[in-house]
Amino acid sequence: MKHRTVNDYFKQQWPRLILFAAFTLGVSFFAPLKNFQLKWLIDSKSKQEALGYMGLVFAITFSSWFFERLSRRSFTRIACGAVEQVRQRILEQVLHRTVAQYNAEGDAAYLSLLTTDLRTLYDDYYMSLFSIVFWGGIMLCALAMYLYISPVMLLAILLVTIPPLVLPRRMNERLKATRDAFSLQMADYTQQLKELLGGFEIIRSFLREDAYAALHQKAARKARESELDYQQSLNAMVTNTSLISNLIFPVVMLVGLFLAFDGRLTMGTVSTAASMANFVITPCHQIAQCWAKVKSSQGIRQRLEAAMAEPQAAEQGEPIGHIDSIQCETVRFAYPNTAEPVLKDASLTVDAAQKVALVGESGCGKSTLAKLLFQYYPDYSGDILFNGRQVRTLDRTALYRRVGYIAQTAYLFHDTIRNNICLHEDFPDEQLAHAIAAAGLTDWVASLPDGLDTVISENGKNLSGGQRQRIGIARLALRSYDLIIADEITASLDPDTSQQVMENLIAMPCMVVAITHDVAGSFMHQFDKVYRVEHGVVRVA
Repeated sequence: MKHRTVNDYFKQQWPRLILFAAFTLGVSFFAPLKNFQLKWLIDSKSKQEALGYMGLVFAITFSSWFFERLSRRSFTRIACGAVEQVRQRILEQVLHRTVAQYNAEGDAAYLSLLTTDLRTLYDDYYMSLFSIVFWGGIMLCALAMYLYISPVMLLAILLVTIPPLVLPRRMNERLKATRDAFSLQMADYTQQLKELLGGFEIIRSFLREDAYAALHQKAARKARESELDYQQSLNAMVTNTSLISNLIFPVVMLVGLFLAFDGRLTMGTVSTAASMANFVITPCHQIAQCWAKVKSSQGIRQRLEAAMAEPQAAEQGEPIGHIDSIQCETVRFAYPNTAEPVLKDASLTVDAAQKVALVGESGCGKSTLAKLLFQYYPDYSGDILFNGRQVRTLDRTALYRRVGYIAQTAYLFHDTIRNNICLHEDFPDEQLAHAIAAAGLTDWVASLPDGLDTVISENGKNLSGGQRQRIGIARLALRSYDLIIADEITASLDPDTSQQVMENLIAMPCMVVAITHDVAGSFMHQFDKVYRVEHGVVRVA
């Protein structure tokens, strides 16, 4: 398996990198060259010569601005493209993880990776690399110009320049540790903030605003302390580097004056050398600080690259055609890191076109059995057979084209009704209309001014519970599954709506396994079989 890195995009963009290098070379040459204007003007022998040099100075200044603009624009385009590629690769790999893998890692970790950590990748890694190359080029050209002015002055500058460039290396471990701690703390904060906002209505209805505001303040304080620790470590490195690099200017002046008194340099040359010291001092500041940021971002880069890595792929499963029988025999299952099994002895059979209900108290294992049927978890004992073959050995793509699943609350996207039903897959209008009718949505959709193009708010907040569940049923009806697994889809609905939704489900021309707690519902007599789940044991009721 190919190892993916956050630098892959740069390898694909070598023509743009060549242009960036050319633009940076241009600004590296012209930026320090501007300082020679002092030498040219002070040492001019006539007004005409001075005016000629002024024209040259304006040309150099414009060239420096022009190449700097192109350099920054070209690298910013490359860096933004790299962030987009990393973000897309992470999301693609997340979507290909198993449900068990995703639940183990948690969505807050991915939210932090795709927001905070990618922002850090751009600011502290990509743009720091730009600054190192940009300022490094300027400093090298400035040092070359010092060599032209006086080798003695260059030697003195190098003796002062080396310490501020080496010092950050001794502080990198501290910076990396504090940066990693800050990133992990922000992931925890993101998780708590997500839960707080998700429970907004609960907090308001129970008058617990102050309590949860206090919990948020505690989490925010931890995030602040973690960030403060990192920033103070960075400040210590910057100030120590600043102290040493600021010695460059007096060294240049001291050496320059000695050389001038010795008759080896003119005062114009000394003025130019003093002025050009900024093109060594500033790069020292920038390179030291940016190199520290690059090193401190190593942990974040490793986490991003781990998320970009392809999940461990299961062996290619067996293909499966039309499903006409399901058989569970003495199925036993326990969730990871739990000793007590949820299912101890689950047995049931479903034949072609049969409608089967699973009933039982909350927490007895009904939903767990439904998820095992949908290949969520492979680590069960006993037999779960589809057409006589273990469900865990079947190819997931082939299975999911045959089996549909609807949860207690159908998740809806902030998108149109059409896209929420089709999930951005193309279907003929006639097939879509049939699915809408099968879900009992025809009259409601017809009453909307924009029909199927009506936009649903985030997770269907502008819809009733019945409308949301019917959209979930329409998704299933549209795809002509052999088996539909419905997990407590009427749990939050009123009796009349529950009756209508269940009748829509039972009327579908396929096998149905429906989990329900509503054993008193008048729709119960329409099931061919009813199984009771009690203490992890499944038997015919």
